[in-house]
Amino acid sequence: MAHHLLKLGVAIAVAGMLAGAAVAGEKGKFVGHAVLNSTKFTEYKAQEGHPLKSAMAGELDGLMFHNGGGAALDRMMDRAHYHVVWVGDGGGNGYCMKTFTTKEGHKLFARCEHKMNAQGATGTVTLLGGTGPFTGIKGKGKFNFVGVTPVVNWDDMEWEWETP
Repeated sequence: MAHHLLKLGVAIAVAGMLAGAAVAGEKGKFVGHAVLNSTKFTEYKAQEGHPLKSAMAGELDGLMFHNGGGAALDRMMDRAHYHVVWVGDGGGNGYCMKTFTTKEGHKLFARCEHKMNAQGATGTVTLLGGTGPFTGIKGKGKFNFVGVTPVVNWDDMEWEWETP
C-alpha cells in the first residue's frame, strides 16, 4: 500500500511540474502591458553635418503584466521581469533585445525593430526562444512603447507564438 501511495505522490509531483510546461506544437497569443524605468541612456553625436545627427543606446528595466492569452505560457508572463537593451539613430530607427524572466526563473528572448514617434516608438517583436518551457518557441508580434516621463515608460505588446 505504501508503495502505491509513493507512486501516486511522485505522479502528482511530476504532473505539477509539467503543468506550466509547453506542449509540442502548442500555439497561443500573448497580450501584455509593461511598466519600465529607463536605467541607462547614452547619446553619441555624429560629426558635424551628418544628417542623422546622433546615435543613442540605453537600457530599461521593469515588469510585464499578462492581459490576455489563455495558454499556460501566456500566464507565466504575468509579473515577469522585463529588461530591454536598445540602440537607435537620429533618424528614429533602431532595434532592441528584450529579455523576460518569469517568477520561476525561465527566460524568453526577443528582438525588436522600432521607429520612433512623438510619444515613444512602435514596431515589431520577434521571439527567439528561451529556457525551460520557452525553449525553441518562435513567434512575431507588435509593440507600442510610450514615454510617460524621462524615466517612466509603458509598453503594450502582443505576439502570436508556437512551440516546436
